[in-house]
Amino acid sequence: MRNDRLLACASCSINFLWTPAEQQADHEQPSLCPACRHLLPVQGRRRGLVKFYNLRKHWGFITQPDGVELFFHRSALAADEATPLGEGELVEYAVEQSPRGPQAVALRRLALTGTTDPPPGW
Repeated sequence: MRNDRLLACASCSINFLWTPAEQQADHEQPSLCPACRHLLPVQGRRRGLVKFYNLRKHWGFITQPDGVELFFHRSALAADEATPLGEGELVEYAVEQSPRGPQAVALRRLALTGTTDPPPGW
């Protein structure tokens, strides 16, 4: 018989319960609380911050959490996105190889941060 276990989130340090039902289903102790797990990108996608965007040429760079920059073109953004991306915006994307190297595709704006500071837990 398993009991509730109190765990601390590795990202936000908040304590959370790991219930017996979750223990049986997961088999592996989670390192993140349910809220932080909910904020993770969908499998096969990544998140980053827009570092630079050239309005005239319609391309820019995303800074990934590991500090590596990734090229993107406006065509990677959804067609219904009328507002250009700005510095510091949080985006989610997939990565594909192009003849010039890896680049972001299927870009999706997550939030208008209004700042160049990374989000908490970055």
